[in-house]
Amino acid sequence: MKNIAAIFLSMILTALTAVGVRAENGDGAVDGSPRNRGYGFLMLEEPVNPRNAAMGSVGTALGGYGFRYYNPALPFFSPDMSSYASAEFGRMPGEVNKGGFETATFFSSWFGAISFFSSAVDFRTSDERGLSAPASSGTTVGALSAGYIRDDLAAGVSFSMADDRIWADDAYGAAALSFGLGYKMFDGKLGLGAAWMNAAAWSHGFAGDGPQWRGGRVPVFARVGAAWADTQWTFPYTVAADVAYRDEDGTISVPIGLEVKVLPYISLRIGKRIGWENEVASLGIGFNMDRLSFDAAFIPTVFVDDYEMKWSMGFTYNIGKRKKTEPVKNAVVPAKGSAPPEEESEQSEEDLDVIEEEVESTEEEPVSAKDETAPTDGTTAKDEAAPPEE
Repeated sequence: MKNIAAIFLSMILTALTAVGVRAENGDGAVDGSPRNRGYGFLMLEEPVNPRNAAMGSVGTALGGYGFRYYNPALPFFSPDMSSYASAEFGRMPGEVNKGGFETATFFSSWFGAISFFSSAVDFRTSDERGLSAPASSGTTVGALSAGYIRDDLAAGVSFSMADDRIWADDAYGAAALSFGLGYKMFDGKLGLGAAWMNAAAWSHGFAGDGPQWRGGRVPVFARVGAAWADTQWTFPYTVAADVAYRDEDGTISVPIGLEVKVLPYISLRIGKRIGWENEVASLGIGFNMDRLSFDAAFIPTVFVDDYEMKWSMGFTYNIGKRKKTEPVKNAVVPAKGSAPPEEESEQSEEDLDVIEEEVESTEEEPVSAKDETAPTDGTTAKDEAAPPEE
């Protein structure tokens, strides 16, 4: 336990040092190039799941939905590996509305999940004559994930497709493959995760008419993370941290978060995405009512001198626990040539019924007029059976 904690602590300290060095160069730039240079599909960088967002957008090894953003193996970390269905809605700076749903199901040794999210913003355009017309911009993302579970280890792969549309003239498409791992230790208290998001990506429409391999303008992330869940002073808590690397400009961010269940049905959350300069902090609350839970996240953001509140809310319903295949213990093996116990019992019951029927038929059978074995000297069987008179 101490060795693992030391490893992850050193990873976080290294990431913090790298973030500080990059900050000295200004705005996380690499070789003087600004962030978001030539990037498209920026909605793929927007965290999902209000619980994770309230904890600093941490989630590589934190249970809950959001496999499309955090880790394709993320359903493996859901409580008791229960199948779930979730829905989310919220608003981002610039009056951008977002919403979506996700569901996952578990079997004995594998799981499958599907998600669909979209965002949209309405605005007005104007020309040199001052004439304006309403317009809109939106992004739609759909994803599928499948994973294999072996004891405390899981591996997942997801396939996602995105569509960026600006007004009615410009449209851009992308497809990507992501890979992830998950591992549990200490009776599930410690979760470890690693993911390579959008590792293989294709895009169309941003850089010419032809398809663009690998990046095009699809954001590529590498993530590692850990989450620890335990109880302190009768208060269940979860602490989690990630290290995320952004391939386009080399930016490293360190999301960290804390969740404390202050009442049996209420959880409070706080977090910070270190190295993500436009987010001040993150706060949230959760209500857990048996199988249904409600989560909300509030994140103050700043762009130059403009402060806005980014928020999201979601519902999750736990459908049922994972179906496990367990070996049969203390099985009775019948001896060779003998019938199974159930068959023997059924056969004995049938024999008993036959005997009872024979007894009843014997009692009800009428006495024949003449017995074939009767003596020929004129005496009857009754006379022979009678004792001699003295």
